[in-house]
Amino acid sequence: MTNPTGGAPQGNWQAPPPGGAPGGFNPNMQQVAAEPGPAPGVTYADLVTRIIAVVIDGLIVGIAFAVLSAVLGMMGWIGSLVAALAFAGGSAAYFVYGWTTMRASFGQKFLKLETVSAADGATLTQQQAIRRWAFLLGPAAAVQIVTALPFLWALGGILGLVAGLYELYLLYTCSQSSKRQGLHDTQAGTVVIKHA
Repeated sequence: MTNPTGGAPQGNWQAPPPGGAPGGFNPNMQQVAAEPGPAPGVTYADLVTRIIAVVIDGLIVGIAFAVLSAVLGMMGWIGSLVAALAFAGGSAAYFVYGWTTMRASFGQKFLKLETVSAADGATLTQQQAIRRWAFLLGPAAAVQIVTALPFLWALGGILGLVAGLYELYLLYTCSQSSKRQGLHDTQAGTVVIKHA
């Protein structure tokens, strides 16, 4: 069965093994070979294409946040806090809407990627999309909120470093999965695919 919007075939997929790469941790830190795609004409999205999609989405969300921050920043730290909260909510809405209605964010759509349910290739449920956003971008949103508070700036710097390391860990987990599932994907039961 195919998606009426022309998306990936649905219903004939097998659930991926839990934990990503077979055997778990790869001590050589080399990328695990990707499995063939789950359906004809569909492959698991490679890391480089996924990173480019994230950069495109980051520019879209980042520009909106920069404009909002410039306007609200004139109100002092309260304005900065409101802007950070708006960034968290807006970022979540942007990705959850894209994943649940178009099967992709705008950056992913531009590169012919889709984020779908790993179990059967179906469109993500709202719960899956929220969970994926929380594991993918929740830490970065939390850092924005903490750094907006003047009495937590020092903590914000430390949390920013931790969040950056966490994002690198997500990339590592993607590279160690034969289906290119990062921690955020396994936690939400999702996979990113590319159409031929």
